[in-house]
Amino acid sequence: MKAIITATLCVFSTQASFAETTAIAPKSSFDVSADAAVGVLNNSALSVQELDDISSKSDSGVKISTGATAKWQVSKAVKLTSSYRFEQQNYDEFDQYDLDLHQYGVDGSYSFNSNELGLRYDGAKANVAGDTFLHFNQVSAYYGRFLSPQTYLRMSVKNKTKRFASATARDADGVGADIGLYNFINDGQTMLMASIAADKEDAQDSQFDFSGYTFNTKITHKFTALNLSNKVGLGWRYQNKNYEEQTSNEVLEALPSRDEHRNVVNVFWHLDLFKHIMLVTEAEYGDYESKQNSNTYTQSIVSASIKVHF
Repeated sequence: MKAIITATLCVFSTQASFAETTAIAPKSSFDVSADAAVGVLNNSALSVQELDDISSKSDSGVKISTGATAKWQVSKAVKLTSSYRFEQQNYDEFDQYDLDLHQYGVDGSYSFNSNELGLRYDGAKANVAGDTFLHFNQVSAYYGRFLSPQTYLRMSVKNKTKRFASATARDADGVGADIGLYNFINDGQTMLMASIAADKEDAQDSQFDFSGYTFNTKITHKFTALNLSNKVGLGWRYQNKNYEEQTSNEVLEALPSRDEHRNVVNVFWHLDLFKHIMLVTEAEYGDYESKQNSNTYTQSIVSASIKVHF
């Protein structure tokens, strides 16, 4: 298993139901959507990065996911959204890296004159090998504005907590901020996105304190081929973490730094086989570099799933 826990939390907490903001809001409505998927995956380097458990072992397995989203358009200006998602990865040989991930969120927003103000809560619980591993909570306030009919700007500030079931020294409180720009072209069929975020965490044990930044960019495109709807995407994420320098109390000399740099490239292809059935294929390559050799590695993950959505 890769460091999917942290990556998934970041993606989940920054989505903020953005796609829904691009539609013209009706006066009042209530909608529920749901999906479920099952597929296979291969991971070239199983790991639990949050515990510095970096393995050179590779394995294949089964992945499943299901989720639901409820959106209540209270009025033309006020919208409430709640969501829940469950994801599971079960490996064939090394079941100590099996992952269960529960994610849930509530979002409230108010729109006026091409502007949007919102408050959002995101939570997650992760289990590794069947045991509770991590609880994550984040509250964020955000502001969005359409700079033009095709361009949307979104900014947010957030406060988060991480609580580990056994590695309590890594329990942390953090703050952060991000800004993202979304541009739609080709009548909305193509989206270009770029964002930058800054984060700071203070952990129970100061060796895990860090400040850092993350840069994300992504392009997605929808098209029709052979009378079938397709969506493809390419993304790149760069993350830099600067950890607090530590010294030995005995000789007052600097200890090895934990500073990290992460480069991750991912691609996906969604193919609508039928009205409610989709083929989802994904591939990701990550180059994880640290001043600690034990935390330096590369990783490739590929997966294919059949997804049913309503």
